[in-house]
Amino acid sequence: MNRMGEKPKFAFLGNSHMAFWALDVYFPSWECLNYGAPGEGLVYVESFTVDTSDCQVVIQFGTNDIYQLNDENMDDYVERYVKAVLAIPSLKTYLFCIFPRNDYDDYSTAVNQFIRVLNRKIYEKLQGTDIVYLDVFDRLLLDGRLNPELTLDDLHLNGKGYSILSEALKRASGL
Repeated sequence: MNRMGEKPKFAFLGNSHMAFWALDVYFPSWECLNYGAPGEGLVYVESFTVDTSDCQVVIQFGTNDIYQLNDENMDDYVERYVKAVLAIPSLKTYLFCIFPRNDYDDYSTAVNQFIRVLNRKIYEKLQGTDIVYLDVFDRLLLDGRLNPELTLDDLHLNGKGYSILSEALKRASGL
């Protein structure tokens, strides 16, 4: 509760990781608005027009954009990514890293090595801003891949996965 007895207001924005988060279960004392959209990425965040200026905003996206990226266009993507995050109106913004994913039957970790580099570049670009960066990447990994014990289907998080996110957000927000 804030000093007027109202619940703190949070808006969640991003892809399926946001859309499928049972916010009422993990944050029962918060007013939560969910603008997560499965399958979405940077273009969705860039075109987001809801006025969230009276909210603390939680953002997570990027995994759906991975296959459009390579070493040549990564820096341009990072520029657009950070610009899109900074454009979302908020009382305070929390940005989760891009999460690892498991996409290869041969148990390759290449995609997650690429995401790690991408996350580092985003983090570096955010320096000097007021964005609170929540890096849970390593906590979601097991042997270089998204830990299957934290997922429903090797991509979408289960309750254990969301507990990691919830704990990180609660700690960062002080609520």
